[in-house]
Amino acid sequence: MRPLPSEPLLPRSILIVRLSAVGDLIQVLPALEALSEQFPEARIDAVTESLSSGLLLGHPSLNRVLSLPRSELKRSWKQPDQRAHAWPMVARFTRELREQHYDLLIDWQSNFRSALVRLLARADRVIGIHPQDGGELPRWWRGYHPPEAAGRVHRIDRALSVVRALGWDGATPPGQIGEVDDALDETLIETMEDGEAPILLHPFVSAFGRFKEWPTVRWMELARSLAHRGHRIWISGGESDRTRRDAIVAGAGACVHAAPETKNLTAMAALIGRCQGVVAADTGILHLAAIRRIPSVGLYGPKDPSIYAPRQPWTHVLRSAIPCSPCHLRDCDHSFCMSAIPVVAVERALLELLDRSDEEVASH
Repeated sequence: MRPLPSEPLLPRSILIVRLSAVGDLIQVLPALEALSEQFPEARIDAVTESLSSGLLLGHPSLNRVLSLPRSELKRSWKQPDQRAHAWPMVARFTRELREQHYDLLIDWQSNFRSALVRLLARADRVIGIHPQDGGELPRWWRGYHPPEAAGRVHRIDRALSVVRALGWDGATPPGQIGEVDDALDETLIETMEDGEAPILLHPFVSAFGRFKEWPTVRWMELARSLAHRGHRIWISGGESDRTRRDAIVAGAGACVHAAPETKNLTAMAALIGRCQGVVAADTGILHLAAIRRIPSVGLYGPKDPSIYAPRQPWTHVLRSAIPCSPCHLRDCDHSFCMSAIPVVAVERALLELLDRSDEEVASH
């Protein structure tokens, strides 16, 4: 990859690429907004994984959203009798990707997964993040990068560094997801309108990041204490988390309930938008709450919150001060950094955010 040429670019069509986790996608949305401001006449399409592609549908800056069926492909490939279904999925994605020729492709991931999209797409110029800012691609890989590395900055600022290299010099936009509020069915809407808006507690993270979870007993204590204050408490989790979710509900008492199950991430984003507050570990649910402007508390241990955590004024991040936090480990046998976060601090942070939110509503 080479530094971007100094002459100004005037692309009429742009493809942005950001695969991987939900939180990673959400943290490039301010940069997408900046890109749209920099090139208001350009048609902008996006490629992301099918799990989170629904979050971008109806986004005002996007013309088309392409879904890479990565999870579906993995699932098919693991079952020999289903492997034949993988090739039609790949062919369909490739066909849709190559329907449009792009003046510019922006790869906000710059790893071997996103490189596949680079190779398949028809684009005159490709720009990725600076090699010193992460990614897996070697320096000789085709494409351009910003003239200077962004450095150890928040992931939002790293994505913005690419747009700044294209000439944008504004303040950081807030970012937004697409139109998700119509993703709730009528039964679920009726359930949510029956009483006070709930506080959503999301104790779980993806399987490969279990050491980022707060201890189960702490979630029980928090749920029980908030319920005793008169709040409506919901515990959410994915299909694989049902057993542990139900254990937290049972251990927290009669006033704590499992959150209504949603059919996909888009519906989950809609559900979050109807909550009064959210508490979650370092996971995509926390970022969804933040971008939906819901008062939310994030619990961090292994990851550095100055780089990865939401930073909107209606969010609050808690982390312990033990010497080994943050770290660069992929797994840990003890997770002292998470267990050292006290329940009382989490509850206090949430209640302060809720009080502040009530005051702001009253002032308007």
